[in-house]
Amino acid sequence: MNKLISLTAVMSLFILFSHPAEAVWTKLTEEQTNLAIAYGKTNKEADYLTFFKEWRVDLGYGKGAARVITPFSKVAFEAKNSPFESIKMTPDDINKLLEELKDRLAFGVSLYGDELDFAKDCRAVLKHKGQTIRPVEERHDKVAESSKSWPQSPAYRAICYYYFDLHHVDPNGTVTLEVSTPKGKPVEFTFDLSKIK
Repeated sequence: MNKLISLTAVMSLFILFSHPAEAVWTKLTEEQTNLAIAYGKTNKEADYLTFFKEWRVDLGYGKGAARVITPFSKVAFEAKNSPFESIKMTPDDINKLLEELKDRLAFGVSLYGDELDFAKDCRAVLKHKGQTIRPVEERHDKVAESSKSWPQSPAYRAICYYYFDLHHVDPNGTVTLEVSTPKGKPVEFTFDLSKIK
């Protein structure tokens, strides 16, 4: 029975990743949810960077990195981190998990600065098809953590989250997240949503 489940999971992942995504899956079907869970469980031992490779843009140390947070990646990450292999995520669990993404496109951004509280002044916009879209919600680390360069510049690293109204975004399009940091040039992260699940 376990071999059948493993074979089914492997085949599902093969089908999933042998065909490019047509657009960000903004609302998961039951099949897509099962694929996300299978991806998470199959990649349980993967490190953060490997696990989120499809969803990340990394500009390098000291510049920053961003991850688009999709329903697929959120469910997959929850399945990866689930401590109990045998407990199945219920539809209610998944709905609660995805509530904050309802009608939103979210980004988690790792930024660098030289002040302990620099993140509170970081601002973001999403550039898409000639429009500049402001976030409907922002969350910033109140206090940054020391970077590996501390006390030299960049001394601190912080995580910021930005949520945008999905109704202003074509899930088949390309978006550029531009983040302004205090005392620094804006950093840009470009995502081709047509290639992301």
